[in-house]
Amino acid sequence: GRTELMETIFGLHPKNASGEIFVEESVKKIKSPCDAIKAGIALVPEDRKMQGLILNQSVSKNISLTILQQLQQWGIMLSNTKEKALSLNYISRLGIKTSSGNNAAQNLSGGNQQKIVIAKWLATNPKILLLDEPTRGIDINAKSEIYKLIKSLAAEGMGIIMVSSELPEILAVSDRVLVMCEGELTANLPIAAATEQEILKYAIHKN
Repeated sequence: GRTELMETIFGLHPKNASGEIFVEESVKKIKSPCDAIKAGIALVPEDRKMQGLILNQSVSKNISLTILQQLQQWGIMLSNTKEKALSLNYISRLGIKTSSGNNAAQNLSGGNQQKIVIAKWLATNPKILLLDEPTRGIDINAKSEIYKLIKSLAAEGMGIIMVSSELPEILAVSDRVLVMCEGELTANLPIAAATEQEILKYAIHKN
């Protein structure tokens, strides 16, 4: 139920959702992804190729997708200058390896594609970043870079909620571990009390 929970927080399952979401101590009513974005929530989905990218579009086009209104010129057309500046900023900041912002996303490695998806959502200046399996299918060097980015964003004050199937990854970057089993929360562990054995115990059996 981890992915479903993340999607629900992001407003993708409003009919099946109940409860309250707080952002900076204020209750936010989230019935759609638009509501979530306005509340300062962003979601990097598990499947970057199907849900995170338009593969045949350029790196620049993908990064700018979430803030097109902010990149408008005269309120009627996209400013290529603004879009280029935005993409160059995130290509540099996240170390996206590409020959040009005009390069199609499908031509990049899995790790660099994932950085594009993260950049697209960082462009919205979120208060809370939801990451669903952020290092799945990428090489060890790209994983290390994404871990550093997560820690850097958290140090700057951004809230990070990450879903991962890799226990060493969870233990390496988390401050707190929430464990789910069959769609229910079964444990809330401070990192000092979290071990692989303890997490597996709650992941396999409900209390």
